Amino acid sequence: MKVCDVVLNSVWLDPRVTKQVAEYINAGIEVVCVGMKCKRFDQAKIDAMPCKTIIVERDAAFGGRQRSIVKKLLREKYRIDAVVQAIVNEKPDVIHANDLDALIPAYKAMKKLKCRLIYDSHEICCETRYYDKYWLYNQYMKFTERRIVKRCDKMICVSNAAAEYFQNLYKIEKPLVITNCILQKNVLTDLPTKNEGFEVLNHGILHDSRGLEMMRDSCNFFRQYPDIKMAARGYGGIEHQLKEQVKNERLDNFLFYPPVDPTMLIPEAARSHVGVAVTLPVCLNFKLSVSNRLFEYAAAGLPVIMSDIPEHRYLNDKYQFGIVISNNEQKAFEEAVLRLYTDKALYEQCSRNARKMATEISWEMQFAPLIEYLSGIGSKK
Repeated sequence: MKVCDVVLNSVWLDPRVTKQVAEYINAGIEVVCVGMKCKRFDQAKIDAMPCKTIIVERDAAFGGRQRSIVKKLLREKYRIDAVVQAIVNEKPDVIHANDLDALIPAYKAMKKLKCRLIYDSHEICCETRYYDKYWLYNQYMKFTERRIVKRCDKMICVSNAAAEYFQNLYKIEKPLVITNCILQKNVLTDLPTKNEGFEVLNHGILHDSRGLEMMRDSCNFFRQYPDIKMAARGYGGIEHQLKEQVKNERLDNFLFYPPVDPTMLIPEAARSHVGVAVTLPVCLNFKLSVSNRLFEYAAAGLPVIMSDIPEHRYLNDKYQFGIVISNNEQKAFEEAVLRLYTDKALYEQCSRNARKMATEISWEMQFAPLIEYLSGIGSKK
């Protein structure tokens, strides 16, 4: 059996895709990746991929920002056509489309090849703030997803709440849930030396609605506890603004760390003391998803302070690895930090439970039902 894994970025940037590739290879399934060249393209990373990887480049005539709606539409058409052709050339038995933008060319290729199609929805795309900005485009993508999803052989999503949403919305079989958890080998058994003091870390993309502003605003309160530091690692939309605010307000208890290679994300996180997985429910996608950071912190043995969304509460009720803060209030966040700082027994218990969760909810375990499904397809040939 041959699987074509499709994602519309430079492949290696998406850890979910690289984990898929690893599991397909471990299961003895031939896999090829098709991706799009993006701004962070790195040929060395592509060369290091353990499978054949094809990167489609956008036509140079349509690069950069385009004001013309005609050119924008043509760029999208040429992009989709190029991805479709790259998939068709490989003649896979199964196409694994990652997210809604990749589903469209994957579906076109599937119709040409008469092969199987798996739709892996990393998020509820049409319920994100990005899609909300463009009403007409949003309606088109909703219509497209509704039409194609019923023609997919299997749908996957990242949380139980999202699976129920898609099942009820499209009247389909409940999607298979594969959370953005960690490979078993990446769960730390030996923890590194901690950074000085008591460090509360928020890593990943530095966007609003991810608790960074709340951490910043708490710095004045925590001045009375010199050991307690807020820390951010990553890059993103509010990075410059946040750094300027920290500098102007002289918040010397807010630290910034540069981004690291994905392979070093968990070991570096383990040097901190607490992880922050706060996602404000500013859109339905944020409310029904689960934060990737939550599993990364857990694999690093960090107790987690998390927002009160269904999947976070479900996991914490089961494993007791952190503190859920109601209403994402700054006061609740400060109280949670202080509890973990002052109650050593609670801290140690949450740390042990975090690693237990990361061990029991591993990527290998979550991905196994999909491998079993594909094995069933193969046996029927």
